[in-house]
Amino acid sequence: MITVNSVLDSVIAALDQNFPNINTYSEESAQGLEEPYFYVKLFPVSQNQLLGQRYRRNHSFDIHYFAGSNEALHDVAERLYDKLELISVDGGLVRGSGMRHEIVEGVLHWFVAYNFHVMRSAEPDSLMQSMKQEGYLRDKN
Repeated sequence: MITVNSVLDSVIAALDQNFPNINTYSEESAQGLEEPYFYVKLFPVSQNQLLGQRYRRNHSFDIHYFAGSNEALHDVAERLYDKLELISVDGGLVRGSGMRHEIVEGVLHWFVAYNFHVMRSAEPDSLMQSMKQEGYLRDKN
C-alpha cells in the first residue's frame, strides 16, 4: 500500500533525478543551507472513504526553491511543471494536479497535489468453531 512517506520520497527522488546539482531537503533546518536548494513541504494529507474498502487519498506539496533572480525562479518553475507532472510511487505512476507557482520574497513556491485511490485490505470475518446439523425426512404417507 502507498504510504505518505513513499509519496514524499518519490517527490524528493524526482527532484534529485531531474535537478542533480541542487540539494533537496524535507526537514526544516535552521541555518547553513547553501543556495540553490529545494525544500519540500508536505501539507496536510487527507483521506476520504468512497465505497467499502476504497478511499481517496490527497497529498499536497509546497516545493520551495531558494536561489537566483525572479527570471531564474520562473525558469525552474517551468521545469517543475514538466518534470513533476508524473512521479513514480511504488512502481506506479501518479499524476500531479492543481500545479501552480508564485514567488514570495525571492523564494519560489511551487504547488502540486498527488491524489489517488487506495484499497485497504478487509479483515476476514471470524469463522464459527463448529456446527452440528441434524435433519429428518418426513414420510409422505
